[in-house]
Amino acid sequence: MFKKISKTYLPLIALLVLSLSFQSCKTTRSLAKEAIEPGAPEDATFIVAHDVVFPECEGSFKYIFFRLYNPAYKNPFYVANLLKGGIKMTKTEEVPDLSHAAINFSLDDSYYGLTLGGEHQFAEEECAIPENNKYMKNCDPTKSEQITYGLRVTEEEFEKTQQFVEHYKNSTDIKYAPSLNFKLAIFSLKRKFFAPKDHKQFGTLIYPEDAKNKKVDRKKKDDYLNDFVCSTFIGYVLYNNVESVSKFFDENNIKYEYMNVTDISLIPGMTPLFYSNWDNYLEAANAFVEEYPEFKEYLSN
Repeated sequence: MFKKISKTYLPLIALLVLSLSFQSCKTTRSLAKEAIEPGAPEDATFIVAHDVVFPECEGSFKYIFFRLYNPAYKNPFYVANLLKGGIKMTKTEEVPDLSHAAINFSLDDSYYGLTLGGEHQFAEEECAIPENNKYMKNCDPTKSEQITYGLRVTEEEFEKTQQFVEHYKNSTDIKYAPSLNFKLAIFSLKRKFFAPKDHKQFGTLIYPEDAKNKKVDRKKKDDYLNDFVCSTFIGYVLYNNVESVSKFFDENNIKYEYMNVTDISLIPGMTPLFYSNWDNYLEAANAFVEEYPEFKEYLSN
C-alpha cells in the first residue's frame, strides 16, 4: 500500500517542494508585463498591446475574451500559492506566469472562472470587488496581475459558446475537482523532466493513453461534463464550440483534460490585448478601447 501511495503522490510532493524552493528565490520581474511589452517600466500598472492582429475569419465575426491571472496571494502558504509555484517551475515554454483563467463575452469586469468555494463554483470574478469572490478575496489586488486575451470567432461560434457557458453559469452541478490537480502535477513533472525534447512544447505533447476529448450532445442534459479545474474547463468549452480550436486539438492530439493555464495562451488565434494589475483592470480596458475603437461595443462601463 505504501509503495502504491508513494508512486501516486511522489510527483506531487516533488512539485510542492519545488514550488516552495521557487518561492524563496523568485524574481520580482513581471513576466506577465513583459509578455505585452518587453522592457516595460517597472511602475507601469497597465499596458496596451501594440499591433493587435487576429487571424482571418470568414464572414461576420465576434470576440470571446479570456482573463489569465498571475495572483499575488496574501498568505504565502495558501495552497493555491504552492500550485502556482509548481506551474512556474514546470513550464517548458516562454510564457508569462499565469495560474488561473476566466472567460467573458465582453470586456466588462465580470468574467467567470471555476474555483473552490460556494454553491456556485463557476462564479463571477470582478477585479474591482475581489472580496465578492471566494478565490479572489485571498489575493492582493494591487499586486495581482492579469492579461486579457481575445479570440476571434464566427458569430455562430460566439452564440454557441455563450449558450454553452450560460448552461454552467446557471448550474450548481459543475465543480472544481482538486483531484485533477494531482493528475496535472504528475503530467507537468513528466513533461518538464522526462519528456523527449521534441515533445515538451504545446502541440507536440504525448498524453496518457486514456486521455480523451468529449463532444457534448447538447440535446442531452446529462451529456454535459461537470468536473474540471479552471484551465481544463476553458479547453473543454473551446473544443466544443470553436471549430478552429477543435481542429487544432484533433490534428495535434491535444487533450484538454491535461491543459494548464499557460497552454491557453498558446492556442492559435489567442491574442493578448492588454495587461494590468487587478485594481485597475477597467482603466486598462478603457485605454485599450480608446486605442482600438472597434472593440467599443464590448465595453459598457
